[in-house]
Amino acid sequence: MRSTLKTITLATFALSLAAGGAFAAAPAESDSGLAIYGEHLGHTPPMAAPQSMKTMQHRPHLSQVLAELGSADRTIRHDEAMHRLTVASATKLEGEAGSIRHRAYVVADTHNGAIPNATYQHLRADIRQLDRNIVRMS
Repeated sequence: MRSTLKTITLATFALSLAAGGAFAAAPAESDSGLAIYGEHLGHTPPMAAPQSMKTMQHRPHLSQVLAELGSADRTIRHDEAMHRLTVASATKLEGEAGSIRHRAYVVADTHNGAIPNATYQHLRADIRQLDRNIVRMS
């Protein structure tokens, strides 16, 4: 009798080949070069109903705040990995960054995705203080 590990390996390999072959098969094409979609049954491919799409508005304040917080998070993780920050200090700094991120999302949510200039300046000041704390604690 084969070992359990060999049996599991063989079964996994066989299933992955079968599934991979099924997904790798190319769709059948008609003479016109278009993929067949139930044409033999008289069906036509479904078409998307025309709808008015809302355009995404670019929110530079929120994007900038989140980018700066992401940079701060990367710095914290890097300094912790290089043993410049203790675990407790890194946890405290990550909590501060999370708090700033939460406030940014809450303000943006109440103002339809935008952050007012006054709040943006306060958030930027908090991020600068967070950056100073990262340098001070490392």
